[in-house]
Amino acid sequence: MKNNVNESAAFYREEARLVPVTTGIRILDLGCRTGLEIGEIFKLNSTARVTGIDLSEKMLEILRSKYKDKNGDLNLIAGSYFEVELPLEGFDVAISVQSMHHFGQEQKLSLYRKVFRSLAGNGTYIEADYVVGTAIEEMELLNR
Repeated sequence: MKNNVNESAAFYREEARLVPVTTGIRILDLGCRTGLEIGEIFKLNSTARVTGIDLSEKMLEILRSKYKDKNGDLNLIAGSYFEVELPLEGFDVAISVQSMHHFGQEQKLSLYRKVFRSLAGNGTYIEADYVVGTAIEEMELLNR
């Protein structure tokens, strides 16, 4: 992403800025990959505790190696966030960065309900992803 998408560094900084700065904040990262967003979050929330879920164990290995000093604050799970059990009110913030565009409306709604249940109190969900302006545009892109 950093090498192939203009302004991606600014994108990750902006996404991290949306996460409240709170000591010990509990964050769920859906589709965390190698943790580009997590690095920016740790810069602002050094005591954050992050649970990252990703399908690729290889991506999680890279993430682990990048943040060896944070291993106590990183809980990394290899699997589908559709299938992984999430604790009831276990997180203050849930984020998804450029992951949800791969799924249809019904799948997303099901996941959003699951994520909502995993957020404590006035928890926050942040989705930083590609969006379309109209249903027609969405259908054209899906057909393509």
